[in-house]
Amino acid sequence: MRRVRRTWSIRARTAVTFALAAMALATGVVVFSNVMSLAGVGAGLDTTSARTARPVQGFATASPAPPEPGGTGGRDPSAVTVIQLVAVQQWQWSAVGIAGAGVLAGGVGWLVSQWMLRPIDRITATANRITASNLHERIGLGGPDDELRRLSRTVDGLLDRLETAFESQRRFVAQASHELRTPLAVQRAAVQIGLHDDADRDDVRATREQLLEQNRRTEHLVESLLVLAEADRGLAGATSAVRIDEVTDEVVAGAAPDATDAGVTLTHERRTGPPGLVVDGEPTLLRQLLVNLVGNAVEYNEPGGFVRVTTTSDGFVVENAGPPVPQDEAPRLVEPFRRCPSSPSAERHSGLGLSIVASIVQAHGWRMTIDARPTGGLAVRVDVSSV
Repeated sequence: MRRVRRTWSIRARTAVTFALAAMALATGVVVFSNVMSLAGVGAGLDTTSARTARPVQGFATASPAPPEPGGTGGRDPSAVTVIQLVAVQQWQWSAVGIAGAGVLAGGVGWLVSQWMLRPIDRITATANRITASNLHERIGLGGPDDELRRLSRTVDGLLDRLETAFESQRRFVAQASHELRTPLAVQRAAVQIGLHDDADRDDVRATREQLLEQNRRTEHLVESLLVLAEADRGLAGATSAVRIDEVTDEVVAGAAPDATDAGVTLTHERRTGPPGLVVDGEPTLLRQLLVNLVGNAVEYNEPGGFVRVTTTSDGFVVENAGPPVPQDEAPRLVEPFRRCPSSPSAERHSGLGLSIVASIVQAHGWRMTIDARPTGGLAVRVDVSSV
């Protein structure tokens, strides 16, 4: 079994650091003071002894006897004893003072760290308390605009993003479940009703066509969900230089047969000089973005209408004719499974085309706007100059 290494808390480490620092400083001051004071007292005694032993002028005096080994060097023995006693007492009380200073400093460090770390305890308690059911709670730390309050704002911002992502995911899962349930129910009904015991060849053929159509819609829906999930995960450094004009030409050429069948004129206009608009993007997602925009513009159109793709120096615009769209409804078409109610072909689609476009644009850090044209249809602008 792996042993868990126990470490001291920040409060304990702060208290010990305060105590050791105070004791080290106090020891230095006490040692310096004691050494200098004892040296000064010794020098004073030597001066006093020399003055006492100086001969009086006019009288003969005997030469002073040399100091005996182990003696006091001419000093007063009682004074030397007092100095030694004072020195011992001074060092003893200094040790007591140093220990007391360490204990006092440790206590002050503990209280100061407890006061300073109280907001962190609040942040930790709030973060531990927040779950999926109460993502709306925030720390909301008050006080001065210091490092701890900035940390609190950072955590609150993270919680805001998590709540938005969680709500979006929960809504998306609910909507996806609803959308997948519909084709499955249709397929089951087709099997139960169309393939009854007395079904003839025409019934089998009709049921097969219906099942294939529902299977195609389900397959397209699953593929769209996978692309949307991939775009939401981010690019993770998988970008390269992509020429928008070249990708647009390929997408327009690929959508030309569908546009011809629908009676729609599909054109591509360039308003950029050579070598054209070059962006740093993920090639597959960028192509999917244009495929969805052009495909939607062709599908949500009308006979005799048009689809115009224009590339400029700062992005591209996809415009199409079609049924009128309410101006307040156009920006909400990027929501998953949101369809334009005025389009007769809305029920044939999953409602994920523009959601995928919005996710790809967001993953690249670009900006997209959707406007309803006064004469009908939409104008979708993707600005890549905001990178």
